[in-house]
Amino acid sequence: MKHFKEKKILQYAAVFVMVSLIYVMWRLMLPNEKGIRIFMGILIAGEAVFDLIMLKQKKLTADVLVASIIFAGFVMRIGYMLYTPAAVRSHDMWEFEKDGYGHAGYILTIIEDRMLPQTNTRQYYQQPFFYILCALVSAPINSFLGGTGGHDPEMIVDTGKIISSAASCIVLLMTDTFCKELDLKGKYRAAAVGFVAFCPAFYLSERITPDMLCTLLMTIALVYTLRWYRSPDWKNTIILAFTYGLGVMTKLSIGALALFTAGVFAWKFFESVKEKKFGPYIPKFIVFGIISLPLGLWYSIRNYKRFDQPFGYVLEIPSDHALYTGDHSFFQRIILPDLPNFVTEPYAEVFEDYNLWTYMVKSSLFGEFKFEVPAIVPIGLMFAAIALTIPAVTGVVKGAFRSKENKDQFLMSAAVLVFMASIVYFYIKYPNGCSMDFRYMTFIVAPAAVLAGKYCAENGKKWIGTLYTAAVPVYALFSVLMYTMIR
Repeated sequence: MKHFKEKKILQYAAVFVMVSLIYVMWRLMLPNEKGIRIFMGILIAGEAVFDLIMLKQKKLTADVLVASIIFAGFVMRIGYMLYTPAAVRSHDMWEFEKDGYGHAGYILTIIEDRMLPQTNTRQYYQQPFFYILCALVSAPINSFLGGTGGHDPEMIVDTGKIISSAASCIVLLMTDTFCKELDLKGKYRAAAVGFVAFCPAFYLSERITPDMLCTLLMTIALVYTLRWYRSPDWKNTIILAFTYGLGVMTKLSIGALALFTAGVFAWKFFESVKEKKFGPYIPKFIVFGIISLPLGLWYSIRNYKRFDQPFGYVLEIPSDHALYTGDHSFFQRIILPDLPNFVTEPYAEVFEDYNLWTYMVKSSLFGEFKFEVPAIVPIGLMFAAIALTIPAVTGVVKGAFRSKENKDQFLMSAAVLVFMASIVYFYIKYPNGCSMDFRYMTFIVAPAAVLAGKYCAENGKKWIGTLYTAAVPVYALFSVLMYTMIR
């Protein structure tokens, strides 16, 4: 097992190196966007032909199929990252200059001044870990590239996409780790990995924002919370402490998942109290706090002292802004999906939509953007996503009732439900169109996909299993078409 985990760490490091090298090669060659999209299509088609040949020869095992799916997922993620400039389909980038006060300016400030922003204006209030990593990657790469855009502020910022793309690829690898944690095998394992591989939210999150890195850290936190419950040793405790510390230093929203882990800690502790074996837990909890709290909270404390910025501060949007949705009722916004809205418009309308669940599905596929592609493509993708939502929701809900039969399944379901409760609370507190964007929720895709597969595997040949395994390839097809055709 130790060798297996070390091998996994080397795989994740290799992914980062691979993404970095591909990005540098792209900068040196600068192929046009259309060429990249065509090459993506050729690679995906070639992989599909390979799988068909293996199937005909009866050599298409689950391991081979999953490896093929992961390869295709990498192609889609890295390809989208390459053909989408930093300023295209971005959020809060603002000007590409040190005092631009957006995500771009944050990175440029760290690189040029070799210090953190000295103000909390606009996006400079954000936690710094993502921007520090972007600067650490961007500075040497652009120094090496020199005349090929190495001194262009936009290209310096653009290099930060490496962090988001590598994080997205690693989450895909970790989806298979979730499958192993829940002992999910065969076609449902392939379906779960395929769901995550072709989920467009993972392409769209490869922007210069902390969202994808936060998703990765939350995924690591969930994996190690499961492992800690089974084996509450020092190694798992310390890994969790650093994960949450770095996670909060990336985005405060990981705090919602920390509540889940705290509940697992308490559950395990009270079990040990009943057995009168609670002594070893107390020093572990103390060390967890000594590591995670200073690491996660130092920037918030700094900003509180310097700018009187409250803990948990979010840049608020006024109620008279076009994004405000509080003029719609709680029932309209929260209780049920707005089903007619799916029929009238497949794309999210950031200034008009108000229903959380409908907007979640749309923004998981298209973000807050519209694309010039044949109408059948986004419509087909949307209906495939709706079909996949049924086993995903069922798997999460059913898993929540498995505390006796399968504690890992129960804990994974509980993590998703706790996190979704935090999303609902956030939208109630900040009723704005942008509060519903799926980029804040991408974490739920991997555990929900695996829970869906687990539920289907445990319920034999019921229709929901057929729906899951049939919807994933349709979802994959339209996802590939969509994101190799957009302009």
